[in-house]
Amino acid sequence: MPHIPKALLFQKRGYWWINYSLNGERHRISTGTKDRGLAEIKRKDFELKFFKGEIGARPEAPPKSSLAAFFRKYIEFISSDSQIDRHPDLARLNSLQGYFARKGIHYIDEINPGLIDDFRTTVLAGKKPKTIKNYIMLLKTALNKAVSWELIKVNPIAKVSAPKIVKTFHFFSQAEIDLMISKAQEPLKTAILILVNTGMRRGELFHLRWRDVDLNRGSLRVWPYEGFSPKGKQPRRIPITDALSETLKRLSKGRGPDDFVFRPFEGPNTIYRHFAALAKQLGIKGTLHDLRHTFASHLSMAGVPIPVIKELLGHSDIATTMIYAHLSPEIHMAAIQKLPFGWCPDGAQNAPKLPKITPNKPSKAKRKTP
Repeated sequence: MPHIPKALLFQKRGYWWINYSLNGERHRISTGTKDRGLAEIKRKDFELKFFKGEIGARPEAPPKSSLAAFFRKYIEFISSDSQIDRHPDLARLNSLQGYFARKGIHYIDEINPGLIDDFRTTVLAGKKPKTIKNYIMLLKTALNKAVSWELIKVNPIAKVSAPKIVKTFHFFSQAEIDLMISKAQEPLKTAILILVNTGMRRGELFHLRWRDVDLNRGSLRVWPYEGFSPKGKQPRRIPITDALSETLKRLSKGRGPDDFVFRPFEGPNTIYRHFAALAKQLGIKGTLHDLRHTFASHLSMAGVPIPVIKELLGHSDIATTMIYAHLSPEIHMAAIQKLPFGWCPDGAQNAPKLPKITPNKPSKAKRKTP
């Protein structure tokens, strides 16, 4: 039989209260009445409910979820999708873990919007809006998963807004590309030549295999492999220039179909540092990814239709490719000039006469005045 605490009545400011002790703690409950008889009924009802187990000691708070354990589980979860390059996300999660540890945050429910604001103004100080957005969206997604795993009830940063990104891009001139290719050392020289002539992303270049290169047809394909998937999820084929074909022909000597075309750097991000050092040395502004913008921009300026550029870049949505449309206004003008509508004074006399249109006569019905 469960222990039933002894419940006693006492009066305070005219109202009767139930007083009882449980596990060494004193508790008081108001009956909400000034009537002693009614209060006694409620006291007995309280003891009966306690006996049935309907009321009792306060339930223990569920154990808090360790932040470190959650990060380990989440990293294992996202790493299970071998078709997506997770290196950038893993680096961001590592940075977030380090920040929370320095702040003494050990449990998921200790994360709050104020911490994220502090992270933005300290760790991410001076970073581009795109970088800040990547961190916030990654942590939001992770904490949403914590909710679905029932580690927390709500996402504590659900209302934290990421900075809006104004889509702009930079591309290199032909003179800048020529200068970089002439001054770059191998293997960076070849990397620049391939990227600017194909519009490939860095990850696509590093996962390109020789079986994807068709020198006879003068093209290469971007294809998903285990551990990698193109960003747009769709494979694509890219024609290559004669100059690039000669470069690839030299690289292909002694290589097998499963060998990577280009894997000379120590790590996936090292190429960024090599390119940045070269650009700084030459006084050229821009990043490695701008080679992709250069590919698309020069195609647009050469009059290549936007849908074709979309397919070459592997964009899933043509709206993404439309940022290059303003570079070829003459294409729009030429398109408008194809419209047949107009009036020629010299041919006005030979123009067919239009039938005479008689306007409708107004009704003779008198208008009623209100």
